Amino acid sequence: MTILIYILNAMAFVFGSWTIGLLINNAIKNTIFYSKHSHFNLIKKESTSQIIGMKAFKWALKNSFFKYFNQNLKFETRPSISELQEVRKEMTYSEVSHYIAFVIILVVAILKLWKGQAVYAAILFVFNIIFNLYPSLLQQQNKRRIDRIIKRQNHAF
Repeated sequence: MTILIYILNAMAFVFGSWTIGLLINNAIKNTIFYSKHSHFNLIKKESTSQIIGMKAFKWALKNSFFKYFNQNLKFETRPSISELQEVRKEMTYSEVSHYIAFVIILVVAILKLWKGQAVYAAILFVFNIIFNLYPSLLQQQNKRRIDRIIKRQNHAF
């Protein structure tokens, strides 16, 4: 029963971290940090993304209720370069929000581990990877795809 409580508590805490991430992100979105972060890639090689299971993660997102989150990142028709740049900006915003939430939960998990709550810390850590780190990495992967499309369209003119 304790494990179930830990799991439910960790899920609520990680989902709540999204709100905190959004609030902090909104406060810093007009800083130099943003312009520098826009092209940051934690994972540089597509092969590394495949190894850590990004393809499966992307499939899981597309085939779950999470597909209804952040509808601003979809296209109904072939987008213009300005639309691609706007979506890329939205992706960066989402990515940074998840990173902020990831760091917050990581600190909490470390504190829980330090207080001797290793099982709860491990559950928090796993949920944090799934619900904060992987979405950030997926946004980075999608931004790289958008960058390639923009580059091709710019060279076509």
